Amino acid sequence: MEYQIFLAGVGGQGILSVTDILCNAAVDMGFKVHGSETHGMSQRGGSVFSNVRFGEIFSPLIMERDSDVLLGFEPTEALRYAPYVKPNGLCLVNIHPIPSPSFTLTKSSYPEIKSIVLALKTYTPNVVSIDATKLASELGMSIVQNIVMLGSLSAVPDLPLSVDSLKIALKKQFRAKHFNLNLKAFEIGRQAYKNNNP
Repeated sequence: MEYQIFLAGVGGQGILSVTDILCNAAVDMGFKVHGSETHGMSQRGGSVFSNVRFGEIFSPLIMERDSDVLLGFEPTEALRYAPYVKPNGLCLVNIHPIPSPSFTLTKSSYPEIKSIVLALKTYTPNVVSIDATKLASELGMSIVQNIVMLGSLSAVPDLPLSVDSLKIALKKQFRAKHFNLNLKAFEIGRQAYKNNNP
């Protein structure tokens, strides 16, 4: 068995924290785990992506058309890395846009979300869109949108990581005073996925 998750977004979205949580949960469940990350101009809103692979794997990098899940924290970044999702894989995307500096520099307009979702469906028919940033903002802190996305991922039926293992890893990741807020974000994300897949 092997399972691969490709995470993509922009700097400041907490992608690396989610990567750590996924890796720790996989280790706790006894899986062999490899992870890698790339964060170039991350502090300036640049592209950030990471790979999480566990099971019978021998390399940290996900090849094109090989990822079971593409976890997109930002719509255009999800589309940028859509070639990495399997033809029957899942694209789970936060539809809240964060235009990169390139849109300003080139004076181009940000694409319509509907058109991005349609383009994602050319790579896989299994696209679930969630406004994780809005859901996090309703908790009073938009920064926990990454944990809303993690919660949504936890509700994916074939994910080999248990909800309990993810919650334990979540507790290890955050100080006690921040844990309850993150746990709420996690549960809201789980429910959001279920609402999109009744």
